[in-house]
Amino acid sequence: MPDESFISEPPKELVLPDGFRFTHGQVISPFTIVYETFGALNAEKSNAILVCHALSASAHAAGKYAPEDKPGWWDGLVGFSKPIDLDKYFVVCVNLPGSPFGTTAPKNVDPATGKAYGSRYPWPTIEDMVQSQKIVIDHLGISHLRSIAGGSLGGMQVLMWCAMYPDFSDSIIAMATGSAVPVTGIAWHILGRKIIEADQCFKGGDYYDDDERAGESLRGLQVARMLGHMTYLSAESLQRKFGRRRRGNTRQFEIDSYFEYQGQKFAALYDANSYIRVQAAMDEMDLEEQYGDLKTAFARWRGRTLLVSFDTDWLFPPIETERVAAAMRALGIEAHHEAMISANGHDTFLMDYDLISPAVRAFLR
Repeated sequence: MPDESFISEPPKELVLPDGFRFTHGQVISPFTIVYETFGALNAEKSNAILVCHALSASAHAAGKYAPEDKPGWWDGLVGFSKPIDLDKYFVVCVNLPGSPFGTTAPKNVDPATGKAYGSRYPWPTIEDMVQSQKIVIDHLGISHLRSIAGGSLGGMQVLMWCAMYPDFSDSIIAMATGSAVPVTGIAWHILGRKIIEADQCFKGGDYYDDDERAGESLRGLQVARMLGHMTYLSAESLQRKFGRRRRGNTRQFEIDSYFEYQGQKFAALYDANSYIRVQAAMDEMDLEEQYGDLKTAFARWRGRTLLVSFDTDWLFPPIETERVAAAMRALGIEAHHEAMISANGHDTFLMDYDLISPAVRAFLR
């Protein structure tokens, strides 16, 4: 296509009649997992790469369903002749449990009650996300992956794969991530979740039957997203884009207008119950706590490893990436940490393809 994207296949559904069992023991049955595939799987089924998505994304990692659509969230990295080259690789992306973009989520109707799961929906973990991906990979008949790649929450899933299924992949690519969210990030997240829960329209998570608000997004979710969006930017990018500029002749700052736009756009597409659950799953993951130390977590992982950090990332500073790299190197793992310089903060992995593409292309080559 003229903009260097491509027409992708529509999402696929894998229905689990016996349901999906969450880490904390709850079962939702039946359970649907939505996933997308890109490129062609070779006869030996040996060219597959799993891409893991972040909080606000979906299984639509690349391409367009129609020429007029927006491309997938990692279209700059996944495509024909791109670093994750669809001329060579078959890419799979799975919509994670709890996300509102296809896989059975809080907003879906429980067939047993005829009402949305709402507050009764389980609190998923990163392990649940990995397990849902493994179910899809097994369904596709793939017994081994060439690589597993992702950024932010997606990168946390990548690292969890190393701990849970260390023999399943030749390599990993993890960007803007760490083995646990630092306490500053947890603090931002908790404040956002409290804002949602304090919204009177949230009703403890059972707000789907509010006919008076049909079609309206929760203000609490809008504001929580504004707060969360702060962690994706950098001081330099904020100053460059907005500074102290005002909207025309009004008293409203440009940054205020920007956050309102981002909050309303996000809340119109996402779901408050999904937001607090998926974000909480990020905060709960701590490989050091779960396994005793990072070397134990990665004890059986021996694949090639590319870790990428960005100097202006507030959510996962480079020191968090280096902790992972150091633990792996201590085990003799071939772990390369690319500490990149960017003014775009945490979101660099979704924006600056000129910066990240050479490292990914060289690594996969």
